[in-house]
Amino acid sequence: MTEIQSAIRKFIARELLFQKDESILKVDDQLLEKRMIDSSGMMELVTFLETEYGIHVTREDIIPDNFETIEQISKLVASKVGK
Repeated sequence: MTEIQSAIRKFIARELLFQKDESILKVDDQLLEKRMIDSSGMMELVTFLETEYGIHVTREDIIPDNFETIEQISKLVASKVGK
């Protein structure tokens, strides 16, 4: 698991799912399909990503292909920060 994936997993588990143990999430869990993230959670996640990584997530970026799994979210972040 990458550092970005770990940070995203920790944020989702603690801030959106209110779980202390982030190991409940896997990088390939279907977050949207399983309704782990709703629209307000999505906005919180986007704010976290922008603040944590100094990136700008556009409306065009907010599509299921970019946010369905932690792995996909981390790929979006990596593409924005150039890693």
